[in-house]
Amino acid sequence: MKNSAFVPKFLSLLAVVAALTVARPLAAAEGDVAKTDNQVTVTGEVLDMACYLDHGAHGEKHASCAQMCISSGLPVGLKSADGKVYLLIGEHKPANEKLAEFAAKIITVKGKLVSRDGINLLENIEIVP
Repeated sequence: MKNSAFVPKFLSLLAVVAALTVARPLAAAEGDVAKTDNQVTVTGEVLDMACYLDHGAHGEKHASCAQMCISSGLPVGLKSADGKVYLLIGEHKPANEKLAEFAAKIITVKGKLVSRDGINLLENIEIVP
């Protein structure tokens, strides 16, 4: 992964994905998202968004790369069983440090759901045991 060419490529891919997901419905499949007040609980695979958007990398065979990318500060996502992807952040800061160990694993997180222009964000996340 080369840094000089990676950032523009990643931003371009993020823009394309955002444009393609605008038409997707905001409601998730039953069982993937539980909503209470402003909080939602979502179960899914922890993704390193750079490799996932660039070349679809996910799953156990990508776990070590995903852990390295998440640990280095690249964006973290969660892909639910219905295919919906959420960017994950802590309280106004990255949550990479606590999420890196879960790279490519299925976890459940709780947080505030914010969706705009087809992009889904879970903020102030907590990992649910």
